[in-house]
Amino acid sequence: MPGDFSVCVCLSPPPQPQFHCSASGSLRPCLAPTCRPPDPRKKNVVFADALGLALTSVRHFTRAFFDEEPLVLALASLRALRPLSSPTYTLDFSPPTQDYSRYREKLEEKMVCLEQCAVQGGAVAGTVRVRNIGYEKRVTLRVSYNGWRNHYDLPCTYLRDPRGGGDTDSFSFRMPLQVGTVRAEFCFCYWCAGEEYWDNHDGKNYALHKEGKGKGYLQGPYW
Repeated sequence: MPGDFSVCVCLSPPPQPQFHCSASGSLRPCLAPTCRPPDPRKKNVVFADALGLALTSVRHFTRAFFDEEPLVLALASLRALRPLSSPTYTLDFSPPTQDYSRYREKLEEKMVCLEQCAVQGGAVAGTVRVRNIGYEKRVTLRVSYNGWRNHYDLPCTYLRDPRGGGDTDSFSFRMPLQVGTVRAEFCFCYWCAGEEYWDNHDGKNYALHKEGKGKGYLQGPYW
C-alpha cells in the first residue's frame, strides 16, 4: 500500500566569485561625484588675440563715400532744423527828441518824458528824462500786451551823471516782449516828493506792433 512521505530539499546559494586586488593599485569609487552647476557670477575674459583675431578694426573711407546722396539728404534735413528768425517789431511813434524844442517843452510841462527808445532783440530798451525836483525819486514803466486787460509795472534804473547834479535826471528801462506778442502799449510814471507825473504820449500811449499785423490803436485806459 503506498504511503505518504515528505522530502526536505535545501538549496545552497551558489558560490560567490572571489576577486583579488593588487596591493599596489587603488580602488576608484563606483559613483562619480555629483556635478555642481557653474557659478554664474564667475566670468571668463578672453581677448581676441588669444583666439587668433585682430584687436582693432580699421575702415578706410574714400572721397566717393562723402559724395553719396544719403549724406547730402541728411545735411539738407539738418539745415531745415534751423530755428526760425525772431519776429520784427516796429515802433508806432517817432523819436521823441526828433523835435527837440517840443521835447524840452514837454519835459518842462509833464516833468517826465521818454528820451530815446529802440527794439533790441526780444526787448524794448531806452531812457526816460525827468525833472530833478527832489532827492528821492523813482520811475516806473507800465506795459500791457493785451489791450489793458491787465498790465505790468517795471522799475526803471537810475543813471548817474558823471558831471554831477543838474536840473534833470535820466533813467534806463528794458521791456521784454513776451512770446507771441503782437502789440504792446506802454507809458511812464514818475514819482517824486509825494507826487505822480505821467508821460502817456499825449493820451495815446506809446506802442509797437509786430510787422505784418495791424497797428490800429487799442482802446484802453490812459495815465
